[in-house]
Amino acid sequence: MLFQFGQYKVDVDVEKTKHFYENAETVSEGCSCAECRNFEQAVTILPKSVTGFFDKLGVDMRKVCECYANCTNEDGTLFYGGFFHVSGTMLGGESAWKEENEEISYWHEDETFQVSENFHVSFQEGVFLLEKDFQLPVIQVEFSANIPWVLDEEK
Repeated sequence: MLFQFGQYKVDVDVEKTKHFYENAETVSEGCSCAECRNFEQAVTILPKSVTGFFDKLGVDMRKVCECYANCTNEDGTLFYGGFFHVSGTMLGGESAWKEENEEISYWHEDETFQVSENFHVSFQEGVFLLEKDFQLPVIQVEFSANIPWVLDEEK
C-alpha cells in the first residue's frame, strides 16, 4: 500500500508487517528495564493520531524493536527515541539522521514527519537489529517522542 507522509513516500506490505507483529514479543519480554516497560504501557494511551499512524502500517507499538529514554522533560514526560520495522520499500524521502562524520550522526527533527505535537518519525532504508523472520524488503521507522511516565514506580 502506498503512503505519503510529508517528504516520505513508502510502499508498505501491511499484511506482512501485521503478521510479523502478531507473533513478535513485546518490548518488556526482551528487556525488563523501567523505560522499556513504561514505553510498552504508555503507547496504549497516546493520541489517536499516533496509534492510528502505526495501525495503518500494521505495527503493534508495544512490540517496538528498539526504544530508549534520552532524558526527563520539565513536564515529567520522557524524551524517547527508537525504531520499528515495516515490510516495504522507500520510494522517496531521506532519513532525518544526518551523518556529521564516520562516528557522529545527528537527528534533524525539522526533516521528520510530525505525527502529533510530541511524536515525529523518519523513514530510512538502512536497518539495524532486524528481528529474526522479518519479511524482506524492510524499511526502518525511526521516532522521537515525548511520552508520559505511566508506571506506578518512580522513574
